[in-house]
Amino acid sequence: MKLILFDGECHICDGFVQFILNRDKENQFLFTSLQSEAGEFIQKNYRVPENIDSVLFIDGDKVYIKSDAALNILQKLTFPWKMLIAGKILPYFIRDALYDFIARNRHKWFGKKQTCRLPTAQERKKFIETIDDLKKQKPFV
Repeated sequence: MKLILFDGECHICDGFVQFILNRDKENQFLFTSLQSEAGEFIQKNYRVPENIDSVLFIDGDKVYIKSDAALNILQKLTFPWKMLIAGKILPYFIRDALYDFIARNRHKWFGKKQTCRLPTAQERKKFIETIDDLKKQKPFV
């Protein structure tokens, strides 16, 4: 299983999560917010730097951050979305500079989320909030 950590207060991150939920035909992703108990536990156990407040993608024992996270997530989707992996043609420092610019300004441009769309019962199974939820997912604990 693959785990996506996202900023639960970010409109862009929420949009990205909704995008993935609607296209995860193989039911391969789990989600948790960076601010959740499970998210904080994962960040600590995977030694994610404390200043990272962007999307993280954990695939097995590999942790991807920033543009690498987004591109590797998209690569796991079906055609045509997996074609966006072509973005890796750009050098990582350029991709992450653009990513950082958007991340720095996202709350100013779009505000912070006060509420989220309630997931369906099926979608709810894909969200991990607590360490107990996380323990049910053997690869992560």
